[in-house]
Amino acid sequence: MPFLTPEVTDERDACATYVIQQLEQLRISALDLDDVQLRAAPTAGTLSMGGLFAHVTQTVIRWLHHVYVHGVAESDRGLAEEAFALGFDGFWTGEEVPEVDGATLRARLNTARDLVRPVLGAVDFDTRVPIPDAPWFPKDLESWNVRWVAQHLVAEVARHAGHADLIREHLDGQISYALNAQDVGETFDWKAYAG
Repeated sequence: MPFLTPEVTDERDACATYVIQQLEQLRISALDLDDVQLRAAPTAGTLSMGGLFAHVTQTVIRWLHHVYVHGVAESDRGLAEEAFALGFDGFWTGEEVPEVDGATLRARLNTARDLVRPVLGAVDFDTRVPIPDAPWFPKDLESWNVRWVAQHLVAEVARHAGHADLIREHLDGQISYALNAQDVGETFDWKAYAG
């Protein structure tokens, strides 16, 4: 099935592979949605697909930039600061959608996806990075290892990919199995799998 990850070789490869796979699941959940559908909040909650794209993209980019700046030796840095620039002002919670079109939201999500392996592959997972200054992070700790950050990214993106699945089902009844198959030019027949 298209949404299964390829085999992994080690811890860094596993974390990068799963973050990328979950970002792809988020992308695929919005397959063929127009700008109006991307802004719709069809569930009892306030999240929209476009809002999730903005929030997840911004979260992933911020964490990757934080790891890159604090965890990768300057001599090993091959990415320019511009690689981490998104053009989003403020912080997006998933409820709001920036005033950009769906193509831009998708492109920015792809930017985040494309930075995962270069950043996580360039850093030792035992390296400690300072805890960002935000009200939701503990005040009694000074740093986390990159291993924690990478696992946090897997969990954070997966949580929101699940939100996206629910939003998509509410929009038009599409499910992730069928969307994953469609993304690679296949068809999906649930009855054939259910036996």
